[in-house]
Amino acid sequence: MTHRLMAIFIAPMCIGVLTGCVSVPKEAGFPDVHKIIEQRIGSRVHWNQGTSEDAEVVDTVRSMLQQELTVDESVQIALLNNRSLQATYEELGIAQADLVQAGLLRNPTFGASFRFPDKTVGGHRSTNTEFSVVQDFLDLLVRPLRKKVAAAQFEQTKLRVGNTVLNLAAEVRSAYYSLQADEQTLEMRRTVVQAMDAAVDIATRQHDAGTLKTLDLANQQGFHDQAKLDMTRTDIQLIADRERLNRLMGLWGADTTWKLPGRLPELSASEIPLERLESLAVSERLDLAAARQETLVISHALSLTRKYRYFYVFDVGVDTEHDVADNVNLTGPNLTIELPIFDQRQAEISRLEAQLRQSQQRLSSLAIDIRSEIREIRDRLWAARNVVKYYHDVVLPLRKRIVDESQLYYNGMLIGVYELLFAKQNQINAGREYIEALRDYWITRSDLERAVGGRLTVTGEATRSPAQPVEQPAAQSSELHKHIHH
Repeated sequence: MTHRLMAIFIAPMCIGVLTGCVSVPKEAGFPDVHKIIEQRIGSRVHWNQGTSEDAEVVDTVRSMLQQELTVDESVQIALLNNRSLQATYEELGIAQADLVQAGLLRNPTFGASFRFPDKTVGGHRSTNTEFSVVQDFLDLLVRPLRKKVAAAQFEQTKLRVGNTVLNLAAEVRSAYYSLQADEQTLEMRRTVVQAMDAAVDIATRQHDAGTLKTLDLANQQGFHDQAKLDMTRTDIQLIADRERLNRLMGLWGADTTWKLPGRLPELSASEIPLERLESLAVSERLDLAAARQETLVISHALSLTRKYRYFYVFDVGVDTEHDVADNVNLTGPNLTIELPIFDQRQAEISRLEAQLRQSQQRLSSLAIDIRSEIREIRDRLWAARNVVKYYHDVVLPLRKRIVDESQLYYNGMLIGVYELLFAKQNQINAGREYIEALRDYWITRSDLERAVGGRLTVTGEATRSPAQPVEQPAAQSSELHKHIHH
């Protein structure tokens, strides 16, 4: 009996030794994601896993927060510190575990039965014993295909995680440019309020002296109140956009006191290449690659199901029994096969075929949507660039010339202070609209990079501050105050 039991256990134990020493890699494909992100946008990513590098990342983030944040630094902080992104990285660990699990064989099952006789045989009441060890043989056959399916799913997960990272980077850029525009707009709103303060002060004195109608005074007060409301709304929007960027960068507490440069970047001297963006996006978009991988996963699963549709249960084992009546040991193979009489996996195959067609249609739809999105954003970017250039080259110089001429007319007492204030207000409004146009351009450019699947670079970047033309109204405002109070 001892030798028989040893023989029964030796074979499964050998298989277990060969397959049971598999460990789950801790990096779980993260180096591949890191490489993709570094190639696409030039930023690094980090997965917090309780290592010494975690503390180094925290120090890096806090070091960057001590100075004015550029848009690239804001993106870098978000990629290192965003908690939702860290949660997304755990999908890699889950997919890696599934891949390892797919490569493991099922454990053999051990069975034992004891049958007690109801009467003595030869003066003895011996117990009939039976032992068996069974292994799922089909599991051994399908293991390569099962690993193939899991490997395809793992690759799909890496692509989806990479796409999530790129989307976060694009969202940070949009939030950054919106906040920069808010800060510039608020500065200009304050200038308008200061000018309106002076106008109301003069109007009140003129009304008290009897040289200004009550209606005209009320109009000036209305303009003043509207200017203050506009400034308050801009301030509220600035707070909301700042908190949005805080959330994206994963910051709270004392880390939220960071600052941005005071001006939006200027238009580049030449635009990013806008040719062949559709084909570039189709080849580079990670969500499209993930959709292709999903189709591959379903195709592998369908192939696996079709191949073994008639052999869903195929157990092989060894069985040994001690027959008390004859006092002999009976040992032999044990085979269990499912008879595919009623269920031949036709429903499961039909479901997988439908899922495959569905996945293929979704893939085609996504490719069409991506091409359309590229064309739309490309045209919006070109239009936004033209709007910014028109404001910069035509509208702002014209408004400045009008203010300069109005100042000369005012000095010669040919127009009143209200006409001068009106010209000044129009100049400031034009400057605000220019800032909004510049903001829209940079957000649209960020959207285009996201839609293509990575950074688009252009040579010959200009360095002059773009907001310099709209700084002029603020400078002229103090000069205007001197004329008003004299």
